[in-house]
Amino acid sequence: MASDLAEQILGKQVQAGDRLGTKDELRERYGVASGTLNEAIRLLQTRGLVDLKPGPRGGIFVAAPPAHIRLSHLILALGDEALSVADEFEVRNALEVPIAVNAAKSAGSRDISRLRRLVDRMGKAGEDPAEYLRRNWELHEAIARLSPNELLRTIYVTLLDSARDAVRTVAPDEEFRASWRDNWQLHVDLVEAIASGDPARAVAAAEAHRPMSAMVPGLGS
Repeated sequence: MASDLAEQILGKQVQAGDRLGTKDELRERYGVASGTLNEAIRLLQTRGLVDLKPGPRGGIFVAAPPAHIRLSHLILALGDEALSVADEFEVRNALEVPIAVNAAKSAGSRDISRLRRLVDRMGKAGEDPAEYLRRNWELHEAIARLSPNELLRTIYVTLLDSARDAVRTVAPDEEFRASWRDNWQLHVDLVEAIASGDPARAVAAAEAHRPMSAMVPGLGS
């Protein structure tokens, strides 16, 4: 239910200010229990997609989605229609430095401990290209989510999600076997640069990470 309504709102099938109905009307329309309905509405409110208005003419109304939510939807739509994995990688690659700098400025001790665990798991997956890639993406998402810049974080994570959806298989090859350890070490260095809290060190580590990422087939991270 929540996903259906979100799709209608973000796809502009309904406009800001349109009345979606009362709780009773929506519950009957979707055939769901009150608990399910309330959870769906709470989720949509959290995302800034609906407003609740009391009174005889009240109900659930379409809100104007925040700019970062609209942008996220646009990126996903382009992923279906026009963006290639290479396009997404190029844009995401350009965001690596500001993402790393934001993380270095914002990460606390618990955040650093988690990043170190994630990069360690990534290293242990080196003999399995598909698992290595999953761990790679997991680490990069964790780094991105440390950014207090909501727009930067949303763009990066949305592009990462799009890449996950686009890459169906990861075939092992000799280039991967020869280069994954170097690639992993760059990620270790990136995590330690973030842990240092030094933005300049984070910039250097992110810059060093980018060209190696492009050399590892299928990784793009």
